Amino acid sequence: MGSWAIFTGDIVDSTTLDTATLDAIFDGLVQAAAEIGSWQDGPVPFARFRGDGWQMAMSPHFSFRALILLRAAVRSQGKRLDTRIGVGIGAGDLAGGDLARAEGPAFVASGRALDVMTRGARMRAPDGPLALRAALPLADRVIQGWTQRQAQVAAGLIVPEAPAQSAVATPLGISRQMAQRHADAASVDAILEVCTLLEAKNVN
Repeated sequence: MGSWAIFTGDIVDSTTLDTATLDAIFDGLVQAAAEIGSWQDGPVPFARFRGDGWQMAMSPHFSFRALILLRAAVRSQGKRLDTRIGVGIGAGDLAGGDLARAEGPAFVASGRALDVMTRGARMRAPDGPLALRAALPLADRVIQGWTQRQAQVAAGLIVPEAPAQSAVATPLGISRQMAQRHADAASVDAILEVCTLLEAKNVN
């Protein structure tokens, strides 16, 4: 078995969303998974389950950064849109990259983390490193206050090799200065500081 970070999620209040909105959310999640795959050696398997559920597997190193990007991908579709994510970090067997056939402690822990998530919470990693467990509630509080535009800007800046703000602003049709304002309001710099800390060696 290899070492994995397994994310198991569902879409918040999915029964109130039409099919087009739900499909757009999953398109964003798939694109985010592809981006996360470029951060590591190898693809990031992603699968949609039971209409509004999903699962993703990746190397543990960028777990926190990936969580932020996935939340931003959903929020980018609308201010009231969100996803819950349970995280399991540890051993898992993902033969052939097929999540439907995957097994192991990390997969069990991820599903359980989602099942027992407290009301109002959006991210939980009960078996993860202490630093990650401490960071998630604070990051969650910040993300739940994001506007759609703030999420779009955050999604562009949260990558390991962050581009210039002008490169994020232009596709969104806004100025660099406006992108900076949205980034400041979204606390992107603070989140990136946490990413750097959690990705440093020997952090637990």
